[in-house]
Amino acid sequence: MKINKKIAVAVSGAVLLMAGELALADSTTDIVDALIAKGVLTEEEGKLITKGHDSKKKTEPKVSEKDGAFKVESANGKNSIQLTGRLHFDYRSNSIEDMSTETTRGGQANDTDTASVADQFQLRRARLGVKGRLAGMADYELVGNLVGSSTNIVDVAYLDFNKFEKFGLKFGKFKQGVGLEELTSSNNVDFIERSYVAQLVPSKKLGAQLHGEIPGFTYSGSVYQKNDTMLDSGQDSMSYAGRLTANFSELMGNKDTITHLGISGFTEEYSVLATTSSNTSSSNDGKARATILAFRSGGAGLNNVFRAQIGGELMQSTVTPTCSVSGAGGTAGGGATCTSSAVTISAAYHTANSTTARVKNDAVGLEGIFGYGPFKLQGEFLHMNTKGTYATDTVSLDTDAYYAEALYMITGEKYSDAYKKGAFGLVKPKNDFNPDTGTGIGAWEVGFRYDGFNVSDGSLTNTSGYSRFQGVLNTYDDVKMQTVSGSNAVGIKSRVDSYTAGIKWILNPNMVLKGSYTYTKFDNPFQPIDIGAAAPSSGNKLYDHESLLLIRGQYMF
Repeated sequence: MKINKKIAVAVSGAVLLMAGELALADSTTDIVDALIAKGVLTEEEGKLITKGHDSKKKTEPKVSEKDGAFKVESANGKNSIQLTGRLHFDYRSNSIEDMSTETTRGGQANDTDTASVADQFQLRRARLGVKGRLAGMADYELVGNLVGSSTNIVDVAYLDFNKFEKFGLKFGKFKQGVGLEELTSSNNVDFIERSYVAQLVPSKKLGAQLHGEIPGFTYSGSVYQKNDTMLDSGQDSMSYAGRLTANFSELMGNKDTITHLGISGFTEEYSVLATTSSNTSSSNDGKARATILAFRSGGAGLNNVFRAQIGGELMQSTVTPTCSVSGAGGTAGGGATCTSSAVTISAAYHTANSTTARVKNDAVGLEGIFGYGPFKLQGEFLHMNTKGTYATDTVSLDTDAYYAEALYMITGEKYSDAYKKGAFGLVKPKNDFNPDTGTGIGAWEVGFRYDGFNVSDGSLTNTSGYSRFQGVLNTYDDVKMQTVSGSNAVGIKSRVDSYTAGIKWILNPNMVLKGSYTYTKFDNPFQPIDIGAAAPSSGNKLYDHESLLLIRGQYMF
């Protein structure tokens, strides 16, 4: 009997240990308990078997899946790595190209700058990376862009020491703490494209940040550099950003509502390099300029509905006169005769200036949210003062950007469930749509947004003759391009308003379909910079509005 029992113990132990290798570790204890209950094993023998199994279990990594994302985590939970990525595929249709009275589309069919108004498919974002935790002390994330230029291959790359929620230190490339909408991931923003406010805030920059959360409040303060690479070691300075938010609903213990107020701001001083690249001047005119502020119309429509540029002088070279020798037989003695005068050659197209211009921005913003169950109101306002200088040229202006929006979850999901640390994550459906079975309706949302920008007090001192304002302006000296570029100018204004209606279907935490329609009203009719070649008198009309239809399919994990 004792021999048989020893064999049973040995066999049971071997089976259970092998079970751990066969991913049956979770049921090991239950099997041992069942054998003890049937009298096959004593409690001491059961403990002896599970002891080796449990010690091995403590060192094995854990593999899990949540919301379609795979995660590998150390046995103690202090280290992890998880794949992350997103794909946003858009279709856009713009009314601008159909509004011209000329036979060519938009006034100039062969102008490559018309891409911003073309009907087209667009791979808006394609990113892949990893994120996780290190030593139970810090979060990390490294994400690369698979579309775009060589200058933005790294989307984000940071290490965030945040063992204590009240105090954290983040450094690398990451979003600066300015703007509620900007701090909300592109996966989770309320509409397909962000508002005009997001076109002013610093977004993802190299820097370091102190941040934290205490019940009802969040804060952050960061130092960063505007350019990924310093353009002028003697002129470029560090920039600073900060944000403070309060959720009064959390302070009152109400988990179903959001009553959020926040204030943020930034100050930045940096260099810009003027070049001759310009779509409104000839390829060799030698007029170097750098854009210090520009807007694209609502929904990422028409480029440069307003822009301010500072001029920069380029070096020019003088060619020595060409001379020939005249006289009998072509010999010397007849005297040298110059057949051409000295010629000054302008800088080549897209030539960079040898020195940089200086830009300074100072901004302050307010933000607010009221959320009650499936209903949400949200808005932001940002005021920014901008000044650009180069030699004796100066360009200065004040800019206000703002939006207000209302959204409703038709399927009843609560916005408070997606609110965390002063920003929003994805609203998860109550019932995911299952493509395999066709069951579940996902989450459905509708919304409306008004947003706009208002430029005021624009002025320039234009010694070089290259500095200018362009776009939707209250006054101009060039009808075709609606440009102000005289020797001096004051009182320049620009205003654009956009109205967006959107619908969103969140199938599950990985898949979202969105649609939106944006109508943009230009305060003053104008000839867009990048699509017009002829003045209105030749049949090419001024534009006073734009309509834009957007559809997006996105997948993220």
